[in-house]
Amino acid sequence: MSFCPSCGSTEIENHEASGASICVACGVVVEENAIVSSVEFMEGAGGTSSMMGQYVGPNGSKPFNRDRLGRGGGGSYGFSRDSRETTLMNGRRRIQDVASRMRLANHFVDAAHRFFTVAVEKNFVQGRRTTHVVAACLYIACRQEKSQHMLIDFSDALQVNVYTLGTCFLKFRRLLGLKLEIIDPALYIYRFAAHLDLPDEKTNDVALTALRLVGRMKRDWIVAGRRPAGICAAALLIASRAHGFKKQHQDVTKILRVCGMTVHQRVKDFENTPSSNLTLEQFLSIDMETEADPPRFTSNRIREARAKAIQDGNVALLTSGKLDDPRDKTKRAKKWREAVAVSDRQLEMDRLYNQLATDMGDTQNSNGKEKLALTNGGNGDDAGQNEAQSAANAEGQSLPPLPALPPPGDTTNAGTSSTTIVAASKASDANSKASGKKTGDTNDPSQMQLQVRDDSALVEKIAYPKGNNGRALVLPDQATAEELQDSTTPEEAKLNLDEWKGDMPDWCDAEIDSLFRDDEEVKQKEAIFNKMNKDYIEKQERKESERIAAENLLKETEDLDAHQAQEHARFLNSKSQ
Repeated sequence: MSFCPSCGSTEIENHEASGASICVACGVVVEENAIVSSVEFMEGAGGTSSMMGQYVGPNGSKPFNRDRLGRGGGGSYGFSRDSRETTLMNGRRRIQDVASRMRLANHFVDAAHRFFTVAVEKNFVQGRRTTHVVAACLYIACRQEKSQHMLIDFSDALQVNVYTLGTCFLKFRRLLGLKLEIIDPALYIYRFAAHLDLPDEKTNDVALTALRLVGRMKRDWIVAGRRPAGICAAALLIASRAHGFKKQHQDVTKILRVCGMTVHQRVKDFENTPSSNLTLEQFLSIDMETEADPPRFTSNRIREARAKAIQDGNVALLTSGKLDDPRDKTKRAKKWREAVAVSDRQLEMDRLYNQLATDMGDTQNSNGKEKLALTNGGNGDDAGQNEAQSAANAEGQSLPPLPALPPPGDTTNAGTSSTTIVAASKASDANSKASGKKTGDTNDPSQMQLQVRDDSALVEKIAYPKGNNGRALVLPDQATAEELQDSTTPEEAKLNLDEWKGDMPDWCDAEIDSLFRDDEEVKQKEAIFNKMNKDYIEKQERKESERIAAENLLKETEDLDAHQAQEHARFLNSKSQ
């Protein structure tokens, strides 16, 4: 409430024509307002009349009127428009232009203009193209309204690189602190299903099947961490093929503008789920309650199993094919257990190091021979034997003795040794003709040649798996090299809590105790957590029990198959005898 500064009266009258506030008691003008809502005219020379005053916009703070030529840049009368207002008006005009190209409604324009106003207030438009900021504002409005527009659509409409728009959008979202929901791939199903050139009566059926596929992929952890365009493309491709339409990867990639390899990976991820084994009628009528493991989780477990097999030297498991990628049905699935390709530079370095090792070995052997000669008093026979042995060691020709052959019918130690003994006939045709025997007769012991194959060499040729950081994979039950290092913190820098607490004043004990939890508080917190997350804990326990049951069932099935195969082989042997 206003009052008169002269007499202190509160009876103030507002005069709308002049825009002034006048005290009724003493007549003092309390307030004056140069901006009034009334319209007045004045008569000029020659009998012409003109409106008095200047125009002020609803969001402006300064008057504005056009010049004599009709431009808004100012002139001989009044002031020019504020630069901030000019920026806002240009921004709204460009927002309307982009919205008309994208066929967006007016409420998208209003929401985007509010974001643009905030961008102007926070100087986000400084140093950036207005077009990029406008596209970011419109895209945020579309994300909040959950419309069927992607960022690449704005890139096509404005002919701007999509990564440039993405960078501007991410910076603006981070500036405003917005938490936008993850885009649901189901939003784009009907939009892109209409561009697959399908019959009108089948388009809706394909779209409904694709929606159900997206929901199944969500429950199988395929959607998490993936771009929605790739999920939508894979769902439309699978749904089209399920309904009998021969669609290829390029038919959906050119519509959704995704890479063909991305669609191929999403299709392979779905192939490894239990739902892929169902028919179309079963898939549309049956809701499977089981969930498949995430694809990245499965691939990480395979890499850990490969690393464990390499460390243990389990050649049988490495060569059995059980550790191949189940998503890859081609020959590339076993490429990981092929020999590692060695470059020419690596071969040259290996030869150099081998030559250095040989030279150093020769020097040590010569020194040892001189010492041995001095010790034995010139015993030539022993020196000759030592020289021959050292030469054989230097050249790497010393072979370990061959293991003894097991007696016929003895299979107790079969498969326990990593060294395999192979008997093969290597006799030439000339020798076989000279001896009067047929080529290929391996009963002659003189024509038998024992060959030793060391299976441990296969393990050395297989590349050790690497983790996501590019380093050698570390198993969950192992420690890294950094963790095994001793602590670099000096003893005097380590804090003894009891000693530190004893040095503090007595009145600080209660406050210090409040900062640390005792065993009773830990139990209470754990009980509260278990109560609040009861459903989640029960779900995890149920999933773990289902996983163990499935593994046991699979193991029983494999044992039964192996037993049946063994019985079948025994039956065939008895029948042949």
